[in-house]
Amino acid sequence: MQDIPQLLDDYRLGRQRPDSVLGRLFEAIEQSPLNSFIALDREALAAATPVGRLAGIPIAVKDLIDARGLPTTLGSKQFEQAPPAERDAEVVRRLRAEGALIIGKTNTHEIAYGSTGDKSAFGPVRNPHDPERVAGGSSSGSAAAVAAGLCPAALGTDTSASVRIPAALCGVVGIKPGYDLLPRDGIAKLSPTLDHAGVISRSVADNALLLEVLAQAPGGTYTGKLDRPVAGQRIGMLTGFYASHLVPEVRAAVRAARAAFERAGATVIDIDLAAAQDIYDAQQVILKAEAYHEHEAALRAQAAFDPEIRERLLTGQDIKASEYLCALARRRMAIQAFDEALAQVDVLFSATCGITAPRIGERVTRVGDTDYPTMWLLTRLTVPSSLSGHPSLSVPFSASAGLPIGIQLIGRYHDETTLYQYARLLETSRKPS
Repeated sequence: MQDIPQLLDDYRLGRQRPDSVLGRLFEAIEQSPLNSFIALDREALAAATPVGRLAGIPIAVKDLIDARGLPTTLGSKQFEQAPPAERDAEVVRRLRAEGALIIGKTNTHEIAYGSTGDKSAFGPVRNPHDPERVAGGSSSGSAAAVAAGLCPAALGTDTSASVRIPAALCGVVGIKPGYDLLPRDGIAKLSPTLDHAGVISRSVADNALLLEVLAQAPGGTYTGKLDRPVAGQRIGMLTGFYASHLVPEVRAAVRAARAAFERAGATVIDIDLAAAQDIYDAQQVILKAEAYHEHEAALRAQAAFDPEIRERLLTGQDIKASEYLCALARRRMAIQAFDEALAQVDVLFSATCGITAPRIGERVTRVGDTDYPTMWLLTRLTVPSSLSGHPSLSVPFSASAGLPIGIQLIGRYHDETTLYQYARLLETSRKPS
């Protein structure tokens, strides 16, 4: 699958047509063993606006996000028979307004409550780099589809890590923009305090273009400064909390990213975000309490949740109001902690995940001589910036035994531009795996 600018050039020069591109994609999706799509819209071209910045570009939508004419099931048995949505989520409407072809809905970890992508009413999503391993979650189908070339880009959602983890494990680019940048109308809720819409793409440039459309930003807001030099700028390598519980190959990738920044002339300084563990703990209280509240009625009605999802939801039922309010108050502390760190540097970076893609069904993973919960190892580095709401991006940078490793970049509120600048540098300095 070509990058978006290349595909647009082909259309302009008559080398390809949207109908032929769609035909090839639908055939590839039907033959794919990855289980990344759960519904296709074969009338996507007929429903499209023929002009715009994304005219004729096929884009997939996570099955938590409403797309007119397609059901929204949340990957759950209780919604398998959901009727087609009557209207688009606002983020989908904005894509269609610029000519994008919404080709279908992608599989998701049930109700978006998991980081592996192997718990869905439609079956597990498989990693394109090793089908016996997870794609990551919860935007599992979106990342796997993009990585496998089944579409140039896809929408996802991110509450704790659900865009960034699958992007890292599948070797694609995924951004959770700042909390207030993209509308969440028409997107099923898991935790309203933490939920974000996000974008998954093959390249940094594609991601930046899509965010311009979704944020209704002028052309060039994010794409115009991708190749701006970083010489003389400062970037912070997160240590302490962010440097623990990493397998050796991930630790090596972080060191290599540091070296890439230094070769480009940036000054790298170590930053220990001392409040990171407290931020993580507060986020977990909010997530559990709000997820239980969102699905309490279904739990009481004995709705058909997967047992693992039901158990996870029930961890929120005994959280006291005082605990929840205290955690909400600590959100302000989280914002301040990141703001203070980002006052010293342009961007912060760490690994996206402490491990590479685990096997489907794996729930305990060894790091060093100790076994840890797999989902904890996957999410712990992305959770703090979910609570603070700062924009965060995962870019593929390395690989081990054929499995991708992502680097997480965290930036200032309303400065996704600088995130993309540093992500582009890593993208262009990455050695082929």
